[in-house]
Parts: sequence; C-alpha cells; structure tokens
Amino acid sequence: MKKWLVISAVGTLGFLFLVLPILVGFALERGYPLLFERVRESAQKFDVLEASLDRGLLDSSAVTRIRSTSADSGRAPIRLRHTWAHGPFPLSEWLGGHFFFSPVLAVVRTEVDPDGVGGAELVATLAGQPVAEAVVYVNFDGTLDIEATTPAFEMADGGFMSEGMRAEVAVLGGVRGVRGKLEVSPWAMREGSGRAGFESSLFRFHGVHSSAGSRLDGSFDLGAVRLGQEGRGEVRISESQGLFKASRAHNELDASSLTIELGEVRFSTPDQEPLSRGSIGGGHLQLDARTGSGRLEEMQGVFSLDALTWGEETFGPGLARVTLSGMDLSAAADFREALAALEASEPASGRSLEAKADLLREWLPALLRASPGFNLDRFELEGPGGKLVGKGWLKIDGRDPEAFAEETTAMEAIEGRAEWVVPRSMLHAWVDAFLIGVVAAESGGLPREEIVAMAEFMRDMAVGRLLDAGMLQVQDEAYRVEVRFEQGVLIVNGKLLGPGGLSGLLMGG
Repeated sequence: MKKWLVISAVGTLGFLFLVLPILVGFALERGYPLLFERVRESAQKFDVLEASLDRGLLDSSAVTRIRSTSADSGRAPIRLRHTWAHGPFPLSEWLGGHFFFSPVLAVVRTEVDPDGVGGAELVATLAGQPVAEAVVYVNFDGTLDIEATTPAFEMADGGFMSEGMRAEVAVLGGVRGVRGKLEVSPWAMREGSGRAGFESSLFRFHGVHSSAGSRLDGSFDLGAVRLGQEGRGEVRISESQGLFKASRAHNELDASSLTIELGEVRFSTPDQEPLSRGSIGGGHLQLDARTGSGRLEEMQGVFSLDALTWGEETFGPGLARVTLSGMDLSAAADFREALAALEASEPASGRSLEAKADLLREWLPALLRASPGFNLDRFELEGPGGKLVGKGWLKIDGRDPEAFAEETTAMEAIEGRAEWVVPRSMLHAWVDAFLIGVVAAESGGLPREEIVAMAEFMRDMAVGRLLDAGMLQVQDEAYRVEVRFEQGVLIVNGKLLGPGGLSGLLMGG
C-alpha cells in the first residue's frame, strides 16, 4: 500500500513539474506567433521588427526587437530578452531561487537591453546592465501580475541621474481593468544652466475598460521638487498630494480631472530687490477638461492659495476660476513638431527668430480655427489694504483663415473685456516696484533711500496722470479699471490708450 502511495505521489509530482511544463511549452510555441501578430496590429507607436521563440522542456527563451515610429531612424531598435518559465509550478523558477506556490500558466522575465535606448553614454554608465526588468505572472484565469524595476544609473555626461523605479500592476483578463502603483526614487536632471531635482514619489492607479468606455483614476504623493537656473533663481516645492481621473465614452468624448493639494512653494532670484523672492503657503488646484476630435472643448480650472508672501508684503487667501475652450490640440502638436524641426535646422541667430515668426504666421490659421477663448470667471486676492477683484474674457474668431494674413485684420479678430477693482495701497506698491527698478537702472549708484524716495515721488505723479487721463477711477479706497479690446484698439475706462501705452503715462510721456 505504501509502495503504491509513494509511486502515486512521485507520478503526480512528475506530472505537475515535468509533463505539464512540457505541454505548456508546446502550447506556447504554437501561440507565440499569434500573440505578436496581435501586438503588431494593435501597436500604434512601435514597429515589431522581430519576435522569435526558442522552446525548451521546462522553460523557453525569446527575443523581441521593436522600434518607436517617432524615434530617430539612426537609433538602434530596442531589444527585449524574455525567459518563459512553464507552469503550473515552474521548476526552473524554483531552481533559480524564486519560490511561490500559486499555480500559474507561465512566468515571463524580460530584460531591456541598453542598446538603442539611450545611446553610447547610457550603455557605458550601466556597464551592461539591463535598462529595465519585468516579471509577468500569467495566471490561468487570464489575469496578469506584473512587477517592473529600473536600476539606479547616471548618464555619462551627468545630465540625468536616477535611483531607480518600481511598479506593481495587476491586469484583469482581456484587459478589462488594471490597478497598481508606481514608486519613483529620487532623480535629478541637468541641461545647460538649468537644474531639476525630485524626491521620492508614489503613484496609485485603478482603471476599468468595457465596450461602453474606459475610466482611469488614482492618487499620488509627490516628493519635494527643486527647479532652478544658474544666475536666474530657483523654485522649491515641498511635498504635495493629488488625485487624477480620466474617462472616455463610446462617442470618443474624453473627460479628465486633476486635483493637487500643493505644498509650500518658495521662489527667488539673485536680485536684491524685495520682489525677487516670495512664497506660497499652500494651495489647491483643480482642473476639469473635456476633449473630442483632437480639440479641447472646454477646461475649467480653480486655483486657491492660503497665503502669498511677495517681497515684504503678505497676501491671501486668494482664488481664481478660469475657463479655456476651443483649443485645437492636434494642430498644436503638429506645430510643436514643425517648430522642433526648425530649431534643429536653424542655428540660434536673428535669422532663426525671423524663421520662427514666419512659421507661426503660417500656422496661425490652423492653431486658431476652433476660435479659442479664455474666461477669467473670478479672481480674488486679499491684501493689506483690501481685496483685489477681477473678471474678464478674451475670444479669437478663427473662422476666417484669411484674417490672419495681415496684422491689422488679425488684431480685429481678437476681442476681450476685463474689470478690475484694485486697492490703492496694492496699486501703489506695484507702481513703486516698477519705478524703483527704472530709477535704479539710471541712477548711477545713488543710495537706496534716495532711489525709493524718487520712485515714490514719480508714483504720485504717475497716479495723478492716470486719474486725469481717466485710466483710473476712484471707488472708495480702491481704483476701478475697465479694459476693452475691440477692432485692434485698447480702451481703458472708455479712453483710448494711445502711443506709448501705460508705460508712457507712468513715465510722463
């Protein structure tokens, strides 16, 4: 009896660990070409150049070569190396030290060769390591469990450094849904005099897909961010959190939203002027967008902040509600490609600027054909001397492409209005800041106190001229300004703003 039990146990184990894996290998050999034929048909941004499989008894190996359709034609294709461990209990995985006891159809380990990904510099810094590694557990119910990682590396020229990433994703059978998380370790980037640094961040997401449409939502925790440019200043943002959501219905109308709880933001420049530094003591940003047929139908945004410190003044709380509509996203993407091609072919010179201007004039009819509009539905900002309040709108009529052939007719296609109520102390502080810079540039090294006194005197004169010209109207302890742009003409409080504009009135022109 014991003998038969032992024989049965050995036979069962042999069937599970030897016979079934061999049968899975034969099934894989037959199904592999069909699998990558589907990939070729569905891939829009990649061309599958090669997909070969070498079947073994307990495991198989495969190589895939793909090239991005938008990549430089001179760059080598990306090569993926796969190892397929046959289930249901992959003996080759156990022999490699990877123990798990849930039955699976196969375990696929993939490595991305550095050739063709980042050029010679990336190959040198990785010293033969794969650019990325992934493990896919193919379950019998059609679901996939994916674990992917990238190693820590640094570009040879020091332009980019990453401490690696890790992703865990679960895909429901038939790609009916997906859920997972992405952990991003600190990374930094340098280009020219610009610098950017990001601390560890975490992204969580969940998506569903059906014949009725698709939906993706998630949340994220962003680490501290530091952005700067040598000689020009920097911006620092503390840890922030947010939510995102996107959906697409069967009628191809996309809807998406983004919500961010912003941490403290600090900004500064090398200048010694008071307005060269400041901070935002926390804020909230929410964007809701609808797109369809390559156009942004409408995007509504709300931004609020708790406190704004700028120079020696503190403002807040503040709120802004905006609406953007009629943006042709497809035309904008095509224009960016044309501009990038021009920048690659033209050196940084006066001729390059002229060529960019010509290119913009050429593309204006396409960029504006959806008649873009911008609405500032509400703006409020508390200040030491009262509340700044404003609203307005701007609309560009893009129905007639010929209107943008000439500057005069192009300006006539633009129409806008705005109303502002500005506290006196706030307006005086802004005019002072403008005039202090002008006086300091022409003073020849006068003491700071004298520069400030001269600027205050000039401010009183400038405000008086604005009041006399009707560009400002007194409303309690504030100034009221109504601005219109019609037929290419700027009108302020019913008065035509003539040659020299606002700076001429401020400087006495």
